[in-house]
Amino acid sequence: MTKPASKPDLLTSTGLALEVVSASASGADAFKAPEWVQIMPRGKVTCRDGRTFKFEPDRLVERFEAEGIDIPIDLDHGISNGTSPDAVGWIKELQARAEGLFARVEWLESGVEVLRARTRRFLSPTFHHTEEGVTTWLHSVALVAAPALSMAALAHADPTSQQQQDISMKGIAEALGLNPEADEAACLSAFNTFKSGTVAKAVHEETLAKLEATTSELNGLKKAQHDKAVSEVLEAALAAKKITPAQKDSYAALCATDEGFEQVKALLKATADGLAHSGLDEQKAPATDGDALDPAALSAKASAYQAEQASKGITVDIIAAVNHVKETGT
Repeated sequence: MTKPASKPDLLTSTGLALEVVSASASGADAFKAPEWVQIMPRGKVTCRDGRTFKFEPDRLVERFEAEGIDIPIDLDHGISNGTSPDAVGWIKELQARAEGLFARVEWLESGVEVLRARTRRFLSPTFHHTEEGVTTWLHSVALVAAPALSMAALAHADPTSQQQQDISMKGIAEALGLNPEADEAACLSAFNTFKSGTVAKAVHEETLAKLEATTSELNGLKKAQHDKAVSEVLEAALAAKKITPAQKDSYAALCATDEGFEQVKALLKATADGLAHSGLDEQKAPATDGDALDPAALSAKASAYQAEQASKGITVDIIAAVNHVKETGT
């Protein structure tokens, strides 16, 4: 293991080591080399020899993917210190996780034999770093016997199951109205709070039924009050001769909504009391010859004239209709 670099971004065999453990059943026949292994932790770490490094997995993954070159795994840093050029495995993929930097390894037979024999149980990365100890580039990884960093044994990890678990937890957190990064404890606390505020289904349905009945009753009362107010306004308008009985239904239709009712009230307020002058006093007495219309015929023709004008969108009151019939005879 070399001394710490005196210049930024120089290659250093750190001696940082993580134990490689197979996740398969015990026994030589059942041995299977782990596909995913942890290369380094995340964040600031102090080694057993006192050196301090800051590991940034995301930066290392970004550079690895940009270069597109597999990273070798050797024995005892043989590639970096020049003692052996041979690799015993190749890193095909890097992944930055919350715990640190993970690698998917394609082991060569020589590497599998070393793992099976357990003569070198730890991984030790060789990397570039700045003067402040920030990692910038992963050069290689070695299988070693003596670690420089105290770390708990780590079995290989399946990224698919981990990603699925993370996605599932994020979905639960969002459904509970929490930050997607909320941990399991926060989700459980939020769920318990939510659960304590819920009510039984039967109580919920009964409350809804009562609410609907109350709403219907209130709507009925509101309509009755509205109709009563409309009737009072129109009856007053009739008494003041601002409208005719024939016009009452039309005005009532306009009052169907609160807005329409307000408009009708404003219109009636601006209308003077008493019906408009009919002009009957200026009319000549009806003829007394045989062509004179009897009251029944006059009324029938006046009604027909009103209907004809209404079909054209013109409203004619009965007095004007009678006058028209008398003047025109039709």
